[in-house]
Amino acid sequence: MPHNISIRTTLRPGDLGRLISLHGVAYADDPVHFGRNFEAHVARTVADYLLDKDGDGRIWLAEQEGALVGCAAMVDHGDRGQLRWVLLTPEVRGRGLGKKLVSMAMDYAAQQGWREVYLETTCGLDASMAVYLKIGFKAVKEEVQDLWGRKTPIITMVKKLL
Repeated sequence: MPHNISIRTTLRPGDLGRLISLHGVAYADDPVHFGRNFEAHVARTVADYLLDKDGDGRIWLAEQEGALVGCAAMVDHGDRGQLRWVLLTPEVRGRGLGKKLVSMAMDYAAQQGWREVYLETTCGLDASMAVYLKIGFKAVKEEVQDLWGRKTPIITMVKKLL
């Protein structure tokens, strides 16, 4: 894991906006897959998490010298969790931080006694997909949805915990 990185779960004012901004900036150069509508989609899902789910679950924020360099979240859906918003800035990728964030989220899910964790991803995120497959997620469904202003293949993956 990169040095000088701290990970926290206590949200401070502005953290949700930083998480949304991180997604917008990280994918700004990838208009083929995401485009600017993706940032708005992330904003909507973060708002739903807080307003509709009352923040049930946990968010992990990785910071380096005060800058947000990564995040992951586990959203509570009753007897299962949803892994969301897993993202690292390019300069900290490939050093184990993503694996650490996902591992912390999965440990949290197990502590909750959930039967499974699911996530939704899309094609072209090969590094993320490799992490998910390595820890035991299996693709269970792929469907094309109208998201982010275009037809997008969404892959649902599940990992059984119990």
